[in-house]
Amino acid sequence: MIFKSEIRIPQSKIVTELGFRSDTNYTGVSTTLQKSERLLEKKYKPKRTIDDLIAVVADKVGISPELICSRSRQRKPSEARAIFSYLAVEETGYPAADVARFLGVKRMSVHEAVTRGKALCDGYALLGQKRE
Repeated sequence: MIFKSEIRIPQSKIVTELGFRSDTNYTGVSTTLQKSERLLEKKYKPKRTIDDLIAVVADKVGISPELICSRSRQRKPSEARAIFSYLAVEETGYPAADVARFLGVKRMSVHEAVTRGKALCDGYALLGQKRE
């Protein structure tokens, strides 16, 4: 009778059957670690308040802060909302749900505005730096 403790499988056979070897270079691990470090930095860096962001965007775009929070579909307020959404979600780290609640829109609308805002930020020097 053979007991489980008596069965010995060579470690090299297990490694080759799993499809990887112990001496291979794990480049995917380093990129994953870099991404997670960036996420942690974004999550824990000091945040500006939403009201401060509204004031900065309104000043740079040249409209009143109340127009950013309105549901106006005119070009300037819409661009200002998109830029504000981008800065709040991507640069400052606010959840899209919080930004959506503040603006009175759906979360998906904020995600769409973030993609538009990223392209629009090239035209405005926001937060003291020009986007490249």
